[in-house]
Amino acid sequence: MSARRDPPPPAPAWRVLVPAGLAELALLAALGWWPAAGAAGWRAVLFAGAFTAYALAAASVKDARGGTALIWVMAVAMRLVMLPLDPALSTEVYRQLWDGHVQASGFGPFGRAPLHPDLAGIHTPWLHLVPGAGEVTPHPPLAQVAFLVVALAGGALFQAKLLWIGLDLATGWVLGRIAHGTGRSRRLTQLLWLWSPLLVVEVAWNAHHIPLALLPLALVVLLTRVPAASGVAMGLAAMAAPAALAAVPALLRRGGVRFLLGCLGGMALAGVPYALAGSETLTAPLRPFLQGRYLEGPYLLLESAIPGTLPPRLAALALILAVSAWAARRRLRAEATLLWVSGAALLVTPVLAPWHALWILPFAALRVSRPWVLFTGLAFLPYLAHPAGPHQAPGPLPVWVHVAVWLPLLVLLARDVLRSWVDRFPSVRGPGA
Repeated sequence: MSARRDPPPPAPAWRVLVPAGLAELALLAALGWWPAAGAAGWRAVLFAGAFTAYALAAASVKDARGGTALIWVMAVAMRLVMLPLDPALSTEVYRQLWDGHVQASGFGPFGRAPLHPDLAGIHTPWLHLVPGAGEVTPHPPLAQVAFLVVALAGGALFQAKLLWIGLDLATGWVLGRIAHGTGRSRRLTQLLWLWSPLLVVEVAWNAHHIPLALLPLALVVLLTRVPAASGVAMGLAAMAAPAALAAVPALLRRGGVRFLLGCLGGMALAGVPYALAGSETLTAPLRPFLQGRYLEGPYLLLESAIPGTLPPRLAALALILAVSAWAARRRLRAEATLLWVSGAALLVTPVLAPWHALWILPFAALRVSRPWVLFTGLAFLPYLAHPAGPHQAPGPLPVWVHVAVWLPLLVLLARDVLRSWVDRFPSVRGPGA
């Protein structure tokens, strides 16, 4: 009788993380620094290679031994290599800098477009790069507070990047705390967030401020057992991105009155300084959803079934709220609620800029959702068709971009739904299954 053999010990994580991390770091550096990477073909190859290295690392790190410090070192290095670069894929940061500069000059950020006569005396070297210079700002109160902080700290691209990178890294730390506290792999969760090529590109290169909203949403999950504090985090998230309010009904079911009061307090904390601007502080960020269109996915089905311009958009909003109501009825946990509501919003939105895919990444990282993690890689594809980003897009995106971004996600989501249904009803497997 043979002796029982113990399973081999897990391999050290550095064996995979070092080559994968160095490969992703080198490919991201080439994407930003190599002049030839401005061509769509090279840009596709470099980003695809970086995402492949990211996926290989994620596939190996869960059952490996150690590696947490290495994940952080590589994550910081990926951001540092992009830090000195001027944005090449999006000019959104220049609107942020302008809003902060306007406030530092003594004007309110709402009610006046950059080309308004009252602001004619304000001169910046990058005014010509501000997207939508003939329109009022779409950014809500908490974002405006952050833009003012950047302006007071010097008002340059470097200061903005430092702030967004700091919030981005803080989000990774919070996600690690959540994973550790719920018995999941902290290394895998943090790697899926910190090494995301799209996140590195959008925050460290394009200087996008999306971590300003995602950090409070991560705190909503971390602080679930303290409803008032979780509510404050939710209120701050709503003041950074009002779309987050769609998740409030579902979270209110579990958090109760204390969550609601905290949420209102968080909203007041960020919104009171801009109260005189009126409803525009909340309605302006909704303008792209109600008027714009870019990289539409399943929303096209609504548009084909419902006539008119505004009705299909209202129907999309109703579907998002219906998902929130369903999550409330099921009493889902905060992270599951935010995953479902964020996913529904991405599926039915008429406007999907590449950075919008990051909305779901914190919760996809926590739940290791392969379809949504893959989606954050596919969302980069519009940058191949429109190298300067959606604000300078010369026209509609090619059909192949729509198909390549949306079809894999829909197929994988349908597969997951089918597997869940089969697991719930074993009888459909047939005899002998």
